[in-house]
Amino acid sequence: MTMDDTEKFEEELTTFIHDLFLNTEYLNWRKNLKSYSANSWHSLIVKFDELGLPLTRLKSFGEPTFSKLVFSYIKAPDYKSSQMLMVQFTVSGSMWHSLVWHCPERS
Repeated sequence: MTMDDTEKFEEELTTFIHDLFLNTEYLNWRKNLKSYSANSWHSLIVKFDELGLPLTRLKSFGEPTFSKLVFSYIKAPDYKSSQMLMVQFTVSGSMWHSLVWHCPERS
């Protein structure tokens, strides 16, 4: 994969992560975020499958990516007033990562 191909792939993956917080098809996952253990890594495809969410777009990134795409969250320092979570995504073994601030109560 060339550098341009890698950058394009990572940009598409980042767009997908942002879409998780915008598209209604992922609303159930967003609402369930706090039911997962904080400060632990969770497989995105496993959690999607458990909730019966569509897997097509996630699988389009290929097995080497979707099988290693994980997320974790922690509560914001001002969580009591903001209800914000910091949700971190990474592909195990790669340098790619994405960070999203999210308020499940406002989903």
